[in-house]
Amino acid sequence: MMRLWWRADKRALVVTVVCLVIWRLLEQIPVTDVTPRFITTELYQLGNGPGFFAAIGPNSIPFAAWSVGYEGIGPYLEALILMSLIPAVSARIRNMARNRRGRDTLARWTRVLALGLAMGQAYGFTVLYQYGSPPVFGSMDWSARLAVCLALSGGTALMILLADALDEFGLGFGCGAVILYALGPLATEVHRLAGYFAAVPSLDALYKPIAIWAAVTLALTVGSVAIVLAVQRTGTTEIRFLIPGVLRPPQIAATVLALPTIAAGSYYAKYPAQVQWIYASWQFYFPNGRPNVALVLIYVALIVLIALFVVAIDDLVVPVRLDLRPHLIRLALISGLFLALLATVVPVANHLLTQAAGELIPISGSEVLLVVAVILLSIRAVEGYRPVVPYTASPSALP
Repeated sequence: MMRLWWRADKRALVVTVVCLVIWRLLEQIPVTDVTPRFITTELYQLGNGPGFFAAIGPNSIPFAAWSVGYEGIGPYLEALILMSLIPAVSARIRNMARNRRGRDTLARWTRVLALGLAMGQAYGFTVLYQYGSPPVFGSMDWSARLAVCLALSGGTALMILLADALDEFGLGFGCGAVILYALGPLATEVHRLAGYFAAVPSLDALYKPIAIWAAVTLALTVGSVAIVLAVQRTGTTEIRFLIPGVLRPPQIAATVLALPTIAAGSYYAKYPAQVQWIYASWQFYFPNGRPNVALVLIYVALIVLIALFVVAIDDLVVPVRLDLRPHLIRLALISGLFLALLATVVPVANHLLTQAAGELIPISGSEVLLVVAVILLSIRAVEGYRPVVPYTASPSALP
C-alpha cells in the first residue's frame, strides 16, 4: 500500500477524491416536486436509534432514491454496452471502432444515447412515483414532469463529466465511468451492513451470519482475483481467461431476464391476477426463501450464451488470428461458465447459509467480480503496468 501511495500522482489523487465527494453529495439533493407529505412520512419512518451504525446506515441517505443522483452513471454504462453490441449488425460501426477518429465519434454518440436513456428512465420514474401511499409526486403537468426529468438526466450528465475528469486528471485510467459504477454497489453494501448492525437487538445474533457472509465474500474475492489475472499463453500471445469481460455478460443477462416483468407491467390494469402471478414466479427466491431453480438455470444459460456472443462481436471489430480462434471459443465458453457460477451459484449458497444462520445477508457475485476487476486495473495502472492485451480482448475497453 505504501508503494502505491508513493507511486500515485498526488494531484490525480486529489481530483479523484473531489470527484467521489461530488458523486456522494448528489444523492443528498432531492429532485423538485417531491410532496411535503411524502417527505414528512419518510423522515418519520427513518428513526432506528442513535449510534455510529445508524449514522452510516441506509437511513443516512434518506432521499437517495428521489435525488438528482439516483440514475447516476447507469444510463452511460448502458449506452456503452449497447454501443459495444451494435457492431454485430453494422459494418459502418465496425469500421469506425477500428480507428481513433471513429472511436471519438462513437464516444460522442454514446453520450447522446446515454442522455436519451436517462430521459426515458426519468419519465418512467415520474410515472411510477405517482403511485404509492403517500405518492412521491402529486399531480404533474408537462412542465413539472419535464423539470424532474431534466434534473435526473442532469445528474447523469454530471456523472459523465466526473468520469471524464477521472480519466483526464484523476485515477480513472480510461475506466472512470466503470469505476464510478462499481463503487455504487460497494457504497450500498457499506450502508446495508451498517443497517444490520444498527437494527439488530443484539450483536451476538449477527456473529454467525456475518462470519458466513464474510467467508463467502472472501472466497469470491480470491477466486475473482485469480480468474481476472489468469491468462493463457499460446506461443508469444497472451489471451485473457475472462475474455468476454466481467461487465457485459451478467448485465445483459439481467436485463433480458427482467423483460418479462417489464412487459407484464404494461398489462397490469387489464390482467392484474396474471401479472401478479408473473411477478411472484419470476424472481430468484420464493416467499419461503427457497431458490427458484428454473430461473437460476435460465440466468446461467443466458450468461454463457451472451459471453459467447460478446466474444464473437469483439472478434468482428478486431479479428484474431485463425490459429487462435479455437482457443477463443473455448475460453469464451469456460469463462462464461465461471461468470455464471460466480453470479448465481455462489450468491444462492450464501443466501441459504446466512438464512439458516438466522439473518439473511445477500451478496451479488457479479458486483464483487466487477469491483475486484476495477481495483486490480487501477492498482496495476498506478504501478505503471501496461499489459500486452487489456483485461479483456474487447476493443470497447469495457472490463
